[in-house]
Amino acid sequence: MEKQFEKTTVSEKVAEFVTSIRSVLLVVVIVLVVALATYGTIVTVSVKSAEKGLADIDSISYLMTKDSASLAEDELKGRGEKALASLEKYLSKGGIVGVRANMLAAEIYYSQKDFEKAAAAWTKAAEKGKKSYTAPLSNFNAAVAYEEAGKVEEAEKAYRSAIAFEDFDQIAHAKFSLGRLLEEKGNKDEALSLYTELYNALPDDPWAKLAKSRILVLGENK
Repeated sequence: MEKQFEKTTVSEKVAEFVTSIRSVLLVVVIVLVVALATYGTIVTVSVKSAEKGLADIDSISYLMTKDSASLAEDELKGRGEKALASLEKYLSKGGIVGVRANMLAAEIYYSQKDFEKAAAAWTKAAEKGKKSYTAPLSNFNAAVAYEEAGKVEEAEKAYRSAIAFEDFDQIAHAKFSLGRLLEEKGNKDEALSLYTELYNALPDDPWAKLAKSRILVLGENK
């Protein structure tokens, strides 16, 4: 009987414990449900906001380029300025919307030969999409614009950022451009090393073949 009494007592204590924490468990469950619902709402709103932003940027690009072949230079510039004004609210956005907005702004600045602003916008696009496939392309374009603006050090930094992405489909071009820039700076040893690395990795690429010609020239002058 004593053993039965002990079992009953333990059973009753467990039941009492479950009853005592039932309200707590219910509150925890409710909190989790509310948190999940809130997260789902935030994600949905975020996705819709991104979709709207991208649609607006596409519309800005379309209106700027529609029938542009028949426009005079001042009319093209006017469209560009209008597009930049419309893009302004998206330039500070994060994610793909900010990336696309800054890339489009950079293209407009570059077409207007405002190379410093173009480089700055492409750099901003690269920073906003660090892990995106657009990052090396944005860095490469920024480097080209910096060169046009006479900003050699900034161009070198941007080229190096571009070639850090091994899967960048323009890496051969970027490496050759960096090698050329290093030659111009007088850093011929590093340029030769970079050309050699490029040629050994991609011997059939047109840029690698150009690198080979520079290897021969630099090799003769050593």
